[in-house]
Amino acid sequence: MQLLAKKLLDERLAQLLACRRKLFLTPGLALIWVGEDTQTDVFIRAKQAMAKKLDCQFFLHHFHSASQQQLESVIDGLNNRQDIHGIVLQLPLPKTVDTTELISRVKLEKDIDNLSGNSPYGSPTPSSIMTLLSYHNIDIKNLKTIILGAGKLVGRPLANVFRGNGWEFDQIERGTAKQVNFIRDHDLLIAATGVRDLVTPAMVHKDMVVVDGSGLDVDVKQIEPLVKKITPKKGAIGPLTVSFLFENLLTASKQRN
Repeated sequence: MQLLAKKLLDERLAQLLACRRKLFLTPGLALIWVGEDTQTDVFIRAKQAMAKKLDCQFFLHHFHSASQQQLESVIDGLNNRQDIHGIVLQLPLPKTVDTTELISRVKLEKDIDNLSGNSPYGSPTPSSIMTLLSYHNIDIKNLKTIILGAGKLVGRPLANVFRGNGWEFDQIERGTAKQVNFIRDHDLLIAATGVRDLVTPAMVHKDMVVVDGSGLDVDVKQIEPLVKKITPKKGAIGPLTVSFLFENLLTASKQRN
């Protein structure tokens, strides 16, 4: 069974539109992207589409390649612009730049992706995962959970959500192939490494709930028949993540309304 999200997405869009109508100013989102990855392009187009639906300004700063100094200069400029309420650094950035330094350069009140882990906003993908599971009446706190990956976008902030709620969980950052039996000994598997088809049939069982937090980790067609519930390839975690990102943008804009 797939954990579908169409009705939930419709409800959230209606809520976002209602919040948007209460704002006098036009929210502005700036996105910095370095590279040409086709999957990233899909994510960015989804954000552009949501900006249009909510009548928000969308400023894309796209570089085929860029130096640390160039990116720092762009971030500094965006930090100082009054019409920009949210800044998103599209990860991953090239290994030639210091990602941590660039993230720390974004003003916390504009860090709507919460990449710093210290901004006033919830991390969009973990928020989407928790909301989708709750929507389908999956009692997370009573499931034996394992998180694969510890990245800035999903694994790390999701682990913080579990810790904050006092829920027990296991987490594997790397070396999953050597821990197949350990992974299988769980009820809820949340995969968020960004490694294509990382989750194998040997890692799952018929009573497991599987969540693909990256859109790449799970071959849904292969894994779905082997588990109890699973997130679909498209139309759930991705769009919900965009929805929560724009909820953060509207919240940031409210402070300046």
